[in-house]
Amino acid sequence: MMYKTHLAFSFLLVMFTIPLFNPSNQILFLGIALISSMLPDIDHPESKLGRYFKPLSFLFEHRGFFHSVFPLMIFGFVLLTYTRRIYVIAFVVGYTSHLIGDLITRQGIMPFHPISKIRIRGFLRTGTFLEFLIFLIFIIINIILVIKMP
Repeated sequence: MMYKTHLAFSFLLVMFTIPLFNPSNQILFLGIALISSMLPDIDHPESKLGRYFKPLSFLFEHRGFFHSVFPLMIFGFVLLTYTRRIYVIAFVVGYTSHLIGDLITRQGIMPFHPISKIRIRGFLRTGTFLEFLIFLIFIIINIILVIKMP
């Protein structure tokens, strides 16, 4: 998926997560989720975050380690040690939204890389009109949810 679709999907999941956990700082919760939704692409030199961490693209294959559950667990544990649980939840929501988004693409993800090279693939071609439609649907739902917020 393209970064804007990842952001829109993460925003959507946050809109459903906030009422469940009621964070005291909803803007920070949203910000953490949105940033973490872009984090798995840090190993791609052309991604929004990856262009600032180019050496990672030489060390890790794209949609390899960072698109698995292991960085989610590692980062989550480290964050749990240094910050409040509610913000770890925001991180998990954002990171997981990215994994789910890429899971439905044709390139797919290897959720247990490097232990297993089994790749789960979906139907969506990245950057196509169908992805654009999905992005628009996410945006429309997000706008409706924001308008309906108390």
